[in-house]
Amino acid sequence: MLPHKKRMQIKGKISTMDHHHHHHHEDLISKLPDDILVLVLNFLSLRDSTRTSLLSRRWKNLWTLISGTLEFDASKTMEDMRWLRKERSFERPRYANWVNRVMGKHRSLKLEELKICFDLDNSYCLDINKWVEFAAVKEVKKLDLGFPGRWGGMLRNPYCLHISVLCNKIWGKLRSDAFCSLTDLNLSFVDVNDDVVEYFLDKCHNLVNLCIKGSNSLIKVEVSECEGFNLKSLKILECPLIKVVKISTPNLVSFGYDGPLIDMPFNKVPNLSEVYFGGNNTISLANRSKELFGYFSMLKILKLDMSSSVYNFNHVARAFDTQVPELSNLEQLELSIMAYCDQCIIWPCLMIKAAPLLHRFSMKMMFKCTDQDLYDRDDQLLLNEDQIRKLREAVLFTHQSVKEVELYGFSDHRNIHMAELWLRLVDIAVSLEKVTIDVRHPCLKESPWLNVKTQELDKARERVRLFVQKHSKPIDILVL
Repeated sequence: MLPHKKRMQIKGKISTMDHHHHHHHEDLISKLPDDILVLVLNFLSLRDSTRTSLLSRRWKNLWTLISGTLEFDASKTMEDMRWLRKERSFERPRYANWVNRVMGKHRSLKLEELKICFDLDNSYCLDINKWVEFAAVKEVKKLDLGFPGRWGGMLRNPYCLHISVLCNKIWGKLRSDAFCSLTDLNLSFVDVNDDVVEYFLDKCHNLVNLCIKGSNSLIKVEVSECEGFNLKSLKILECPLIKVVKISTPNLVSFGYDGPLIDMPFNKVPNLSEVYFGGNNTISLANRSKELFGYFSMLKILKLDMSSSVYNFNHVARAFDTQVPELSNLEQLELSIMAYCDQCIIWPCLMIKAAPLLHRFSMKMMFKCTDQDLYDRDDQLLLNEDQIRKLREAVLFTHQSVKEVELYGFSDHRNIHMAELWLRLVDIAVSLEKVTIDVRHPCLKESPWLNVKTQELDKARERVRLFVQKHSKPIDILVL
């Protein structure tokens, strides 16, 4: 048996070790001030931040003080509703209750960003109206409301945001300065009329980015120059009844439009540097190219989507013929096309020719090739043999600035027109450094659930890989 003195020394050492061990596992994070802990919670997702309430009494209500972003993300449920046929009658009220429960407990006076996206129609208007009021009271800077259908389109009975909701008293406060802090507004598949859009443009002087998508009631949008107006980005997308868009503001940098054929809306836009056109309005751009491209003197990014119809691509190809107005500052060009399999598709090279500073070119290709498609088509819209000959002569040039090329839908090099496009691009872009080729249909990038046999894609990739390596200089080629 050890002497008493030795036993006391060993006992003391063990006690010291226990103390250090306990100190090592001590919850030091919970001892931080509330402000610091809330700041940490602001970097977590909403679901993760609310889960911290289970840690201890100390954490129970801390998440209610977050002032960063409330994002009610139910993308997984939306996916399940699409494929597993989960019932809307169950999932809709469940989502609405979740949003209402969180908003009812939220205690921060202000909120940086609010994102709500789910399959909710106008039968939930009372709930959604309260969410809009919540955003106003919390002086939200970024508001994103989206109510798409199961397949990402417009619902039969979409939620309608009425002007009365924006002008009413809320929680005892007048709405004269509601949304005065708003900088970003994105309304997707929210039915808004002209008065609602005018309200945001007129009252929200800090508004920088505005996107309206999928509204059945919007007919006219006018953006006029006024003192203190800061709008820099405007997008009007998939609004079927839109008739008028007028823009006259020197601060506008980015504009996007996809919808019915209307006159181009520009007046005073000296700083416009990025433009996107989709739907039939690409035809208007081609028909009035000499006039309209004058507004694009500072344009650096141009995106044209002609994938909604073969007619759009054919019409633009004929309109440009062998000449495109100069795009002297253009650096990035993105095209989406739909064409017939036996159709010449090299005319986009003319746009490269018109842009001496272009360094990135991207093209998404979709083709119609069934017997019915060929039977129904209008050959008068196609380039004739003489036009094709002149076009091929016009694209015999070299370009010093193009460094990067992206091709989507380049699935079969045995198509003579795809092969010709590739050979032209390689000859034109003498400084080419990087090429990305995706053999999949462009829709697969946004819709990966589409049924495509992996084995067929692998074979297509191998064929394309061998072809481009044989007909190109030593460059970095990525085949997806």
